[in-house]
Amino acid sequence: MDFFSDESFKCIQAFHNSNLITFMSLKQPVYSELVKAFYSNLEIQESTLISEVYGIKMVIDQSLFYDLIQLSRNGVPFEGALDDD
Repeated sequence: MDFFSDESFKCIQAFHNSNLITFMSLKQPVYSELVKAFYSNLEIQESTLISEVYGIKMVIDQSLFYDLIQLSRNGVPFEGALDDD
């Protein structure tokens, strides 16, 4: 998040207002070869992501997606303005 503040992006306030800061600030290990394999095999069927990596099939529907990113399935309430002006 420091990048947005350091570069003076006005959208940082919108991220705060939308409760997206936690999601955007996640710092977990990234396994680039697995990510490449996931996207190389990715299919989208009726709003569902389907992929297979090393013989393991993954099906990510909207409900699971929202659980993974820790956001409400009903959307995020937005109040205020996009910037402080």
